[in-house]
Amino acid sequence: MKKLLGLTLGIMTALGGFVDLGQIVFTMQAGALFSYQLMWSVVLGTLGIIVYMEMCGRIAVVAKEPVFAVVRTQLGFPLGMVTLIASNLLNVITCAAELGGIAVVLHLLTGWPEKLLLIATPVVLGAIIFLLRFQWIERTFGLSGLTMAVFAVSAVTLHPDWSQLARGLAPAITQPDTKHWLLYGYFAVGIFSAMLMEYEVHFYSSGAMEEDWTTKDLGENFMVSAFGSILGALLTAGLLVLGALLFLPRGIFPEILSSTTMAGAFPFGQKALVLALIGTMACLAGAALETGLSGAYNLCQFFNLAWGKNQPAKAVPIFTAAWIGMFVVAFLIAVSGLRPLQLVNISIIFGMVVMPLTYYPILKTAADKNIMGKHVNDRLDTVLGTAFLILIAIAAVAAIPLMIVTHSGRP
Repeated sequence: MKKLLGLTLGIMTALGGFVDLGQIVFTMQAGALFSYQLMWSVVLGTLGIIVYMEMCGRIAVVAKEPVFAVVRTQLGFPLGMVTLIASNLLNVITCAAELGGIAVVLHLLTGWPEKLLLIATPVVLGAIIFLLRFQWIERTFGLSGLTMAVFAVSAVTLHPDWSQLARGLAPAITQPDTKHWLLYGYFAVGIFSAMLMEYEVHFYSSGAMEEDWTTKDLGENFMVSAFGSILGALLTAGLLVLGALLFLPRGIFPEILSSTTMAGAFPFGQKALVLALIGTMACLAGAALETGLSGAYNLCQFFNLAWGKNQPAKAVPIFTAAWIGMFVVAFLIAVSGLRPLQLVNISIIFGMVVMPLTYYPILKTAADKNIMGKHVNDRLDTVLGTAFLILIAIAAVAAIPLMIVTHSGRP
């Protein structure tokens, strides 16, 4: 039973990382423009996050080092500090987007004023962090997020062209013109980035230490990282299919969360819509909690300060102040008038730019026999990790130019 409940760490990390606000809208937009042609980027991102999530979990178990302690050691203080600032800026922007998205979903569910709900959202999430232990936070949001399965069920119910979908597992060779090539590249980079967002590994490695995993749990580490990531990938694939089936034939480019959420209930009606809204809210709340806590984890781990959600607040005062501060700043950004989807575009592309600074230290540490002993990477781990790091670096270089020339993916 303990092993089964432990899988919720992977489920929450996957659903809060793969299926957050950015993935819901961004992936449907990709389907609305390119049908199934970008399915390969979903598969590629899934393989990449499995490889690196397993590595950072193994490092946390064997070396007792979470991600940002590894970043400080491998990059040194100056570059590590740059990585810390960039990562926490990314976390707070992403958290702001999720808070805004939660307010939108709650407005659709209740009809209450969106601004009032936006004020209440960080207060409620903060209370949840104060009142629940880490294990119950992950289990509550991980399992409730499974209601997002309605999106995948809807996609299958609408009878996609499976042979065409299979062809999407290979990158498209041609596009009609330069504009379409650039848009194709932008959405490929964006989907890849959204599936490898840094806060996923920050939260995951910290969670492994919060739950006191030992080397006996390394098998569970692989199961959690693989199972959670594959689940998130299946839901992401469902979002892409819905974009292709519902929006592409009608020439619609979905730009608001309500449109994409309603797509999840299209074949079933009102009851399924409520289920889709609840699932969406659970995933957005999970992502907000992950990013808020990750900001505090990063700060304390980098400076070697006491941290831990399961510790009394008085025992970890800086950690407690840091995650509260993350929510306060995120709320101020969200209430400033910036639309959640504007913040999503910024976070996805900015996340890609700084991504190599997180994943390189993980790979270097996991491949160091002096640190990892008999649990060091095998040759396949290192080859795969290196290949994905090269792809991450290429995407990081291309991200901002593609965002500029495509006007953030505008068709």
